[in-house]
Amino acid sequence: MIDLTPQNRIDIPTGRERVSVLRVNDTKLGWQTRPIKDLVLIKGVRGYSWLQWSDGSKQMMAYTIKYYVNKLPESDFIRVHQNCIVNRNLIQKVLITHRGPFVRLINGDEIVISRRRWMVIKRDLLKQS
Repeated sequence: MIDLTPQNRIDIPTGRERVSVLRVNDTKLGWQTRPIKDLVLIKGVRGYSWLQWSDGSKQMMAYTIKYYVNKLPESDFIRVHQNCIVNRNLIQKVLITHRGPFVRLINGDEIVISRRRWMVIKRDLLKQS
């Protein structure tokens, strides 16, 4: 039997450091710290990532989508496609069309949900609301 009282408990690093802000490099303003609550979506393109913010600005970062999956809290962000992560709190509507399921975000973007992830995403979104 293992004693898990606070003085005997060992913290094991999980390798997943969760953050509430991201440091991004703006070409005009330099490095900035921005809160993740303002992050609408992240699109991955060949080892780089486009971050789109609620104010309409975009930044390209030299990190993969996997890097952000490990940094962002699972309670706020969901990976809807191999190359796209969206903020759950900024989803306006889920649409099911003849072309497949889509997510409409508050900024008007419609993002395709992959067939492989659809059942998990549907369950998570229903549990959230």
